[in-house]
Amino acid sequence: MKIRDVMVRDVIAIDPSASLAEAAQLMRQANVGILPVVEDGQVCGVITDRDLVVRALAVGADLTSTPVGECATGDPVVAHPDWNLDQAMDAMARAQIGRLPVIDDDNALAGIVTLGSLALRSKKDKETLAAAKEVSRRSVKEGDSPRASSTQSKRAARDKRHAT
Repeated sequence: MKIRDVMVRDVIAIDPSASLAEAAQLMRQANVGILPVVEDGQVCGVITDRDLVVRALAVGADLTSTPVGECATGDPVVAHPDWNLDQAMDAMARAQIGRLPVIDDDNALAGIVTLGSLALRSKKDKETLAAAKEVSRRSVKEGDSPRASSTQSKRAARDKRHAT
């Protein structure tokens, strides 16, 4: 099975000069968490719901005047229609992302593929689960957060009780 068989073809994109407020409104209307950023017919980035929160809201950006291009991820990880599902899952796992724009040979937007759509169609449950775990893995190491060290202490105490 190829990416062209599972990708969503009807994808809403946004221009890098559009405002962040416009991006948020489009995401809400389409019920999506990612918009490919397309300029002159070429995919030049992506803007996600997380980008809006972390790169805009968290730093007090003016959503009506800040252009999408300032908060978008440039040079996005992409898939190609002729890839097999394993290639897309590998790319997602390596980049720790759950959605890939699909581009054609001319770098034009052809669709989007999600980890969910791959998981539903993949026959390889173990590989899909491994990809999902990699995508979900936090960039902060477990021992670096106060909550994690509290959790580790509780686990150590529990393990010690069960060992005796």
